[in-house]
Amino acid sequence: MAGSGGLRIGIRPVAFDAAKMQLASIGREIEPVLRGSLDTTASETRKRRYTPIIAKMFRGRSWVNKRIIIKRVNMRKGRFDARLIPSSAGVYVTEYKRWGYQAIDATRARILVGSFKGHKVAAGFVNPSSFARQPLATRSTVTRMVKSRGGQFTYRYGAGTRNGLMPAMGPSVAWFFKRLTTASTVGWVNKRLQQEFQRRMRRELLKYSR
Repeated sequence: MAGSGGLRIGIRPVAFDAAKMQLASIGREIEPVLRGSLDTTASETRKRRYTPIIAKMFRGRSWVNKRIIIKRVNMRKGRFDARLIPSSAGVYVTEYKRWGYQAIDATRARILVGSFKGHKVAAGFVNPSSFARQPLATRSTVTRMVKSRGGQFTYRYGAGTRNGLMPAMGPSVAWFFKRLTTASTVGWVNKRLQQEFQRRMRRELLKYSR
């Protein structure tokens, strides 16, 4: 269920096939039950297991929800599962509810941003002797092998910024999301999905019995 960079939510094939046959025997389709169960579970998972906790570090629930995308079921495109996809883009330090710095010397201090029950060091620095004391990052270059382009290429970060400085970035929403995707979370999702699937199945069968 858990995947790289997100959370995939799906019904086991055995349960799906059994339910499909049961509904087919009374002339009903499995698709509305499956789609409703998966989409509802994805929404509930974001609402209850991720957003309330991550929002404590940032600007609130709506801010977080925009950065945890729900990829809903789309059977026309052959997508029979739902996914939660968190943003992997870094977040400006100033967008954290809590941030500060820890002096190293007169002109350099490491940046600290609020994390679950403590703090995490963010890439960059603060000049404690300056008037503004803003969290900053310097321009940097990284050389990577890109097979699709047939060689090594150098990527520049922060190019074009004044004096080679740019606002410092803290961990992404995906960083927090990954640490919340524990065995406990996966177990909760499985249980919630099973309950929702059974509830919708009973409702369809009840319609037939009438």
